[in-house]
Amino acid sequence: MNTQPLKLIFKGRLEFGSQRTFEMVLRHWQNRLETYYKTDILFKAEEVLVEDDFSLTIPQQKIMNSEKAWRSTTALLEELAQFAVAGNIWAWCIEDGRLLSTLNIEPDSDKVAVQEYLRGRNLVGQKGKELEATEALSRAIDKYERHALAYERRGYVNYKLTNYNDALHDFSKSIRFNPNNPEPYYGCGKIKMLKNDWEGAVADFDQAVKRSLALQPLHWLARLKKGESLFHAKKYQEAAYELRLYLKREFQESDPNHPRRRRASYLLGKALLALNDAPAALEAFDLTLANPSGLELVPDAEGLLQRAIAKRQIGDITEYTHDLQEAAKMGSTEAARLLEEWEVA
Repeated sequence: MNTQPLKLIFKGRLEFGSQRTFEMVLRHWQNRLETYYKTDILFKAEEVLVEDDFSLTIPQQKIMNSEKAWRSTTALLEELAQFAVAGNIWAWCIEDGRLLSTLNIEPDSDKVAVQEYLRGRNLVGQKGKELEATEALSRAIDKYERHALAYERRGYVNYKLTNYNDALHDFSKSIRFNPNNPEPYYGCGKIKMLKNDWEGAVADFDQAVKRSLALQPLHWLARLKKGESLFHAKKYQEAAYELRLYLKREFQESDPNHPRRRRASYLLGKALLALNDAPAALEAFDLTLANPSGLELVPDAEGLLQRAIAKRQIGDITEYTHDLQEAAKMGSTEAARLLEEWEVA
């Protein structure tokens, strides 16, 4: 057993739905402390059990403590989760900057709201199952109207189906019932991007960043989208700051951010060109072309075109001509136009 203090992080909310169930949870907590866990639980019942809304709510907490306390606390939370009708708690265990364990503690009981939510969530990622997913999530909401996670997942399905107004309604309801979840803010931000509401998108992505941890891929996805929205809002300095933060982060190949590094470096280069910092922009476009093509595609021709523009601003005539020629061969009409225009100049 590890005897060194570990960094333990908790955040989330479990909802029990009624006074009766809440009282059962309180009795279970007290009984388990008296008969088994003793002093190994990191929270006191009065700190996290909220009778006003029949919930167990843990605002983001970072605690230095033992592996034994981690195991005992997460075990008790998993027991209590089975009384819940909705919600989840995330927990992370970190040693010397190395992530040892990640847990998503959530209900898995035979309650209809629980089972329909789990079924709907599992169907969300299956192609052609969108209608079934929506129906299951709607049944979960019918059984528990404050089901923030079901609203968020249904919002995502509506987004996939391009029902953007319905998606925005669902994301907004999710935020209303649990304002600490980052996912619905991210969803709202993406819809506002589609509407060219760049200021609104920036605000939503900022909330997603603030309500997530750097350990979570969503934190960095929201930073990237915030940077992109700032770029479109012509706030180039702020955009460059967000995009540089994003590009400093190392992502594993399994992380959804990994295939988006190419787009992030491309957007950074464009922001730096707008700020008249051609040397830094050139470095960003070099990185764009060095990164493999991935999600949110930036074609090689576009990367070469923008790198040529940066090189010309620096005064590198031979190199920018070569990039424009290559981009034109790949079908870039803008590269072909600039070749002709700049040769005449």
